[in-house]
Amino acid sequence: MDYKDIAREVDRSPTTVRKWCPRITELSGYQFTFKKIYRGRNKEPLKQFVFTDDDLIKFKELAKLLSETNNFNYSVYEVYGNLKAKRERDLRKDIDDLDDYCLSKFENLVKQINTLKTNNQLLNNRVATLEQFNSRLEKIEIGLRKKNIGDLLNDKFKN
Repeated sequence: MDYKDIAREVDRSPTTVRKWCPRITELSGYQFTFKKIYRGRNKEPLKQFVFTDDDLIKFKELAKLLSETNNFNYSVYEVYGNLKAKRERDLRKDIDDLDDYCLSKFENLVKQINTLKTNNQLLNNRVATLEQFNSRLEKIEIGLRKKNIGDLLNDKFKN
């Protein structure tokens, strides 16, 4: 079917039906099928919509609602759906998923930070212990240098 067939069925002009298609796509995201028609040698192909029986049924519903409400946007939303609302729902879902993901990553990072703090404290304690041992060894070394190491060894073997 083409514009003329749809226009005849919904009792509108072909121009009106032709103008409806891009607006329906814009508001609802519904994609009509089309074919390319070549006219002339060097011209770009023209896009001509090809309508199915389902399209005809929806156009009839749209024309009926439009004559009742006289609100094109509302009528399109009722027949074809609302692309903006669908995008908002999808976006909210994506945001919720991202929020859950970030929260779990944040919790993992907090756990890792706490583990690193504990490990750091343990290492600080070990370093302090090693520094104490090092200080004691230095004192022993200084004491040994003050005394003659040979005298100490000789005294040790005499006993």
